[in-house]
Amino acid sequence: MTQLMDVARKAFSPFGRVRVVDIGANPIGGDAPYQALIDNDMCSLYGFEPQLEAYEKLLDLDHPNATYVNAAVGDGKSHKLHIYRQDGLSSFFPLRQANIDTLNFSGHELVRTVEIPTVRLDDIKEIDRIDFLKIDTQGAELMILNNGETKMKAALAVQIEMRFLQLYDGEPGLGKLLDWLSVREFEFHNLLVLTRFMLRGTRRPGFNRRMKHQVGDGDGLFVRSLTAFANLAPEEIGRLGALACGLGQSNLGFYCLLSLIKAGQVDPALEADMVAAILA
Repeated sequence: MTQLMDVARKAFSPFGRVRVVDIGANPIGGDAPYQALIDNDMCSLYGFEPQLEAYEKLLDLDHPNATYVNAAVGDGKSHKLHIYRQDGLSSFFPLRQANIDTLNFSGHELVRTVEIPTVRLDDIKEIDRIDFLKIDTQGAELMILNNGETKMKAALAVQIEMRFLQLYDGEPGLGKLLDWLSVREFEFHNLLVLTRFMLRGTRRPGFNRRMKHQVGDGDGLFVRSLTAFANLAPEEIGRLGALACGLGQSNLGFYCLLSLIKAGQVDPALEADMVAAILA
């Protein structure tokens, strides 16, 4: 990854920092998926996290070119936030107990509910451009997108939580989310994370994670105009290439590099450098 990012920095940095907006930036899973961009000073970051403890952890990271806001993004109205013992489960929607009871699941005990205000993505004046939007809000993804139409017009890629098994009462189905993205020419590229569960009562000594067959959710990466690169300016292709490499999507990064070489925008010698980095 280090060698790949060295090449990516040479090839794509001239096109500017990738502007990342992270809604639901709780660092519960460790490093952010775009950590390589942070480490190589290739992005600026605007993150939102409504839970105070998680927000304070983000501040402690002391990332360069990062702004974190202790707020929730939504439709501009107040909503009830259901806070569970495992804070990664907290949501505007209550857990669907029937499904939770079926899964070998822990941390789902409700701690408290609080009424919190939300801000519309389109109303955030500090954000003038989004290259990459990451949303992990346990069911509020469609609400956020519907209230961010203007900001999303120039977005290059979206990483979004895809729910395959409904975990919350009232959350929009996956089909509605996919329809929203498809209409706006975001095409599915890869599944970055996939969460699986054992069904409750089926765990036995010797069973390992290969026995987790029930899919719950995953993080999908969607890219705008993936099959119509002619619609993108060189600057956009450059920032998309940087993002792809930062997310570990080296094939997409290489595709962006080849497009820029063909357009006479970068040094052709970088092709061999990236091939070597991918093979390293």
